[in-house]
Amino acid sequence: MRAHIVSIAGFEPLSRSIVGKGAGPVYSAVAVAWTIALIGVAARHLTIAVDEFAMAAAIIGTPIGIGLCLQGRGFDRLATLVQGCGLFMAGCVGMTLLTFAVGTSDRPLIDSVLAAADRALIPGLDWPAAMLWLSHRHVLMTAANWVYESIGWQPMLLIVMLSLSGQHRRVWTFLTAWLGTLFVTCALFALFPGLGAYAHFGLAATDVPAMRDPTPWHQAAVLAELRAGTLLHIGFVDLDGIVTFPSFHAAAAVLLAWAASSMRAIRWPAILLNGAMLISAIPIGGHYLIDIVAGCVVAVIGISLAGKADVLAAEAYFPPSRRVSAATQLARSIVLPSSSRASR
Repeated sequence: MRAHIVSIAGFEPLSRSIVGKGAGPVYSAVAVAWTIALIGVAARHLTIAVDEFAMAAAIIGTPIGIGLCLQGRGFDRLATLVQGCGLFMAGCVGMTLLTFAVGTSDRPLIDSVLAAADRALIPGLDWPAAMLWLSHRHVLMTAANWVYESIGWQPMLLIVMLSLSGQHRRVWTFLTAWLGTLFVTCALFALFPGLGAYAHFGLAATDVPAMRDPTPWHQAAVLAELRAGTLLHIGFVDLDGIVTFPSFHAAAAVLLAWAASSMRAIRWPAILLNGAMLISAIPIGGHYLIDIVAGCVVAVIGISLAGKADVLAAEAYFPPSRRVSAATQLARSIVLPSSSRASR
């Protein structure tokens, strides 16, 4: 006598993960960055504008939440896009806050060492004279200002393009590399703080009238206040880059060019743009040459860390599985003799 399994269910539901493959290290890095930043703020007796940061958290958290919902629904490209943008913002804010906590350190400034390293790299280099000469080349300075500021829109645009082209793994690897590079940058900043070349050489903003970005002088002023203990309350709008060594602009240029290289259509434009951004970090960011070299090295370290994290995430990732519903299990347990079927 043969037996037949009768199923009363027409399908078996598919279980989907709301966190995409490769996104785990990014979520972990953001969580660690914020945890360390908040501990650092408390340990250094700083306070933050809770209302401002709460508003920012709500704004940044919204796309992350939407992305998780979209991932669960199967809209993978849109999910990667909005999650990626949200996590990028969350990570950058957390790491910037951490640099403020680290900036309160009383370790000696190393500007003189960095300037000496520049002279060793290029004997006879006169950094102030070079910047004063460049300040009168308005076309060059205008272009340098523009490419330097492209760090504000390049990462988001790259995340959008990679997501819409279906390169989810590249998005997560890029973000892991970005955050890993920020961690290394912050660690080096804690050990080797500096005010920047403009402050070290005594060049004021009025000496470089073609400069559109006041960051080099604002950075030095904020770091000086943090070290002196006169800046104790941090608002969201106060957050800004204060790291001289290594140059994160240089690191970002390497990361962006590397991540964009997977898209043939934008590979060379991205390489050229970011090559220019790397160079512009010297006059516009007020960096020493050695800052640029160190930034490139740090980026390579970040990419290496991201590659290893990607391999570990892939090994630990369990793809969505088909789970059998209770109704299906019940139906499969009903065993009818073939004679009963024939009698019908």
